[in-house]
Amino acid sequence: MSKEGEHHHWRGRWAWPHSWEEAEGFLKRIAMEVREEPLPWAPHWLVGVDVAYGVTRAFAGVAAYDLEKASVAASWVVPGVPPWPYRPGFFFLREAPLVLAALKGLPKRSVVVLHGHGRAHPLRAGLASVVGVLLELPTIGCAGSLLCGEATEPGAAAGSWSPIWWEKRRVGAWVRTKAGVKPVVVSVGHGIRLQEAVHLVSTASVYRLPQPLREADRLARQVMRSCGG
Repeated sequence: MSKEGEHHHWRGRWAWPHSWEEAEGFLKRIAMEVREEPLPWAPHWLVGVDVAYGVTRAFAGVAAYDLEKASVAASWVVPGVPPWPYRPGFFFLREAPLVLAALKGLPKRSVVVLHGHGRAHPLRAGLASVVGVLLELPTIGCAGSLLCGEATEPGAAAGSWSPIWWEKRRVGAWVRTKAGVKPVVVSVGHGIRLQEAVHLVSTASVYRLPQPLREADRLARQVMRSCGG
């Protein structure tokens, strides 16, 4: 289904940055709040979020993937206007307001996977970390390429992975989600362990990107085209 949504409002010290300089400080504070810890329950939903950009508008697609049934059970799109231009390392300024508006009323035992980075970021907090900390949800970053760090090539079999290192810390995993395709970057956003994040992404993948992200992207693009971009 498609629905309109308002921006999520959070309390207290999480005032939204209004400059690139404030954005860097904001991410450093987010990084200090990120928890890498076991999930408190067995996840039932892996909720994918991706944003399609038209000429003046953007559309945040959300797909709730039932891990037990291995299928998408619900999906929706929230339209909006990108508030910032794209700048490497500060992707959250452009995308997080749209994502926060779209992630309301999620079912219990949901883990959110975003097409972006979490810990595998130069400041150790990317889009997935911002969303996870602000909404107090377990989140995973899943991206197509490295933003920082280095890793050795994982094994050829689906599910193989190797650690990504940045400044002598393990910040993510280089994961082979499908045999014969390029690996993806998986990292903790918030409230989950890296091994759990890798397992969930691998379990929900038939192609290179996990199914909930593929469906969120497909739906967002479809609505964007139907609205004329």
